[in-house]
Amino acid sequence: MMKIAVIFESSPFDRKGLFNAVHERVRHLLAEGGCTIDAYCIHSRDNAFTRKVRHTPETPSVDQVTIDGIRYEMMWYRFSIMDHVLVEKMHCRPLLFKSLVRRVVDRLEGYDVLIGHSFTGSYIAYMAHCIYGTIFFANWHGSDVHTHPWRLPMVLDDTRKIMKHASCNFFVSKALKDFSDKIVADAPKDVLYNGVSDSFVRFPDAERAAARKRFGVTEGDKSVSFAGSLVSVKNVRVLAPLFRKISERFDGSVKFLIAGDGKLRPAVEADMSAAGLDVNFLGNLGSEEMPAFMNSTDVLVLPSLNEGLPLVCAEALRCGANAAGSDVGGIPEVIGAENVFPLCSTFADALADRVVQMLQGEVRQEVPSQLDWSVTASKERCIILESYA
Repeated sequence: MMKIAVIFESSPFDRKGLFNAVHERVRHLLAEGGCTIDAYCIHSRDNAFTRKVRHTPETPSVDQVTIDGIRYEMMWYRFSIMDHVLVEKMHCRPLLFKSLVRRVVDRLEGYDVLIGHSFTGSYIAYMAHCIYGTIFFANWHGSDVHTHPWRLPMVLDDTRKIMKHASCNFFVSKALKDFSDKIVADAPKDVLYNGVSDSFVRFPDAERAAARKRFGVTEGDKSVSFAGSLVSVKNVRVLAPLFRKISERFDGSVKFLIAGDGKLRPAVEADMSAAGLDVNFLGNLGSEEMPAFMNSTDVLVLPSLNEGLPLVCAEALRCGANAAGSDVGGIPEVIGAENVFPLCSTFADALADRVVQMLQGEVRQEVPSQLDWSVTASKERCIILESYA
């Protein structure tokens, strides 16, 4: 029976992309059998001022969190306003990062396999490997490859070391794996796609109508939605001109929904107001609300500047919606090359035309078969066993 430790930085209190991905990986790997898993979840402890600056919610101070029978050991570290300046303005590490690494590494002695997710989790797994000799695997999800390493030479160097020493580096899309060659080409790599939660299904008609009404989509309306953080990498300032073009070109009533929050929300709200658009800003929705949101959506748009693997698109497809977006990262792998467009001067026009076709019922999409947690878990287990043998 292999004893595995999973290390990652995320929040079990505001469950979104990375946490949900790690949770499903752990859950399905356990279902494969032959192992026990201890999960270590790293989380910052913000004060009231840093919460306001970083748009983070207040979190309970607990040592453990249990979800679906999986226990997460919380590894807290203090995050001050000075840390915010260091990270966001000077692109440096938080003041107590080394102390955090030491505290977590001390917990990792005696494991057979270490699995790190994103930079922080993978770096800690790598440091434990250096001390204990334990084999480790690094999982890369998007910005940890295509954005963050390029902001700070130290992070780029450490990412290169992690990739070279990992038994295997797993990437959530082929596009992200290919991009990682810019960091290091001669490292063991493979693609492990994320799957889609079983909670994302098309609701029965009556339940679907009730959900749409709750989010402001009445009978006879079509809806176009965006779901994600309102930050620059999501290219959210293009939403207003895009929504305006859709509204002008579609012969019918269209409601626009935005689920998410972030530092660009005031700017996006101002853009919508200036464009004369009535947009329903829903703020951050809990993970339990997202299936209903997706069932309220006819077309989801994702105009990002960079993406790893956008599960939000797969979730929309599972709920009966269409999805269209930019031709970056793993977006084409989820929604098809014919539904993505290059980020150039004609992007908003091309995307608007495709969305209108989708609203008219002219486009059919399905979730790619490789986006299956069971398939991913089986592949991950086989690769781990090969390295462990």
